[in-house]
Amino acid sequence: MPNATALLNDPILVEDELPRLGQTLPFFQLVNHALEDVSLETFSGQRKVLHFFPGIDTATSANSVRILDRLGANLENTVIVHISPDLPFTMTRFLDAENLSASIHLSTMRGRDMLKNYGVLMMTSKLAGLPARVLIVADENDQVLHVELVKELTSEPDYDAALAVL
Repeated sequence: MPNATALLNDPILVEDELPRLGQTLPFFQLVNHALEDVSLETFSGQRKVLHFFPGIDTATSANSVRILDRLGANLENTVIVHISPDLPFTMTRFLDAENLSASIHLSTMRGRDMLKNYGVLMMTSKLAGLPARVLIVADENDQVLHVELVKELTSEPDYDAALAVL
């Protein structure tokens, strides 16, 4: 049965297989700010907070990136990875304008299969094809510790619950 989120209470079906607690994160390969391919292995040995969102040009997404960047600056051996369909140039401009440097953005311009493999792909609504707002936390061995699919896209995730597992 598919998961669901909503946009202003209008239901959106989301790919049906979010990672489960204790599961190993699936492989991914996405694109960084320099248009280089980056895979899950790049972050080997580090704890990971994977932040999926539909795009930086919404107030909720922008605020989530700001908050996670600020929180990530105080976490040891932890990488905050923002994942969206935004072009690397767009996210670089945003991060520079906001003076954010404690997190990494990866674009799904290549590697869009990750959205389906991670169960975050919105399948219905005008936003079909974009990632839902999801936080996944994994340990240094890529074991999933926390998963949250935000039930309303205009809401932010529960940062405290996500970071408490670290």
